[in-house]
Amino acid sequence: MNAAVVRSKYKKTELDNAVKDYKETVLPAIAKHEGARSAMLLLNRETGDALSIAMYENEGAAQSFAPTAAKLIESFKKYMATDTAPNRELFEIASSTLIESKATVEKGDRAFNAHDVEEMARQTAPDGELTASGDIKVKGPQAIKEYYAAWISAFPDAKSEIKNLFTQGNQVVVEGVFVGTHDGTLKTPMGDLPATGRKVRGDYVQIFEVDRGLIKKARLTFDQVQLMTQLGLAPAPPQSAVKTNR
Repeated sequence: MNAAVVRSKYKKTELDNAVKDYKETVLPAIAKHEGARSAMLLLNRETGDALSIAMYENEGAAQSFAPTAAKLIESFKKYMATDTAPNRELFEIASSTLIESKATVEKGDRAFNAHDVEEMARQTAPDGELTASGDIKVKGPQAIKEYYAAWISAFPDAKSEIKNLFTQGNQVVVEGVFVGTHDGTLKTPMGDLPATGRKVRGDYVQIFEVDRGLIKKARLTFDQVQLMTQLGLAPAPPQSAVKTNR
């Protein structure tokens, strides 16, 4: 990831106006720019010093925002305590809680798709905890490894497809799709389900808490009824009647 930093000094009498303008112009511009992640304004009200920091997925996204950034900087001149326009500086984000958390979760996802449950155990904190739909709650790397191993045993071609991944500090939210063929026995709290040979594809959401490069908590939510329906073990919901005008 990369960051763009603009150092400014505002007139103390214009601080609130600058903040208001930042919310109404800079933040929306960042939000709609491809590859931009977030932006913030840091302000020292005693001195008028300010730092605008914008985060981007990569250097290219940061550089391509430069023309828009130049226009925004020009529009903020009316709030500045000096006549000199500030420079926009680009930095590589070498390390951060956000980056480390995202990398840890992505590494765990790659391990699941490689069916490497030992690696998944190594990515789990000693006091790690997993909760999942069906009132499942397991603790410790070994128990968590066994939970994922059971799914891989039941679906030997199991894969996870991440659709969206959101990171805030040490919290990571994954919106994904689980796909696989039920060619093995699926162990559930209600008993074992013999192989049906059916293919399943179901949405899931998983929320992670990362601590020093290891997954401390994981909360997995998926539609159990959808899974049972795709396995042929629950009736499909009735289709809504279609009304037509005659």
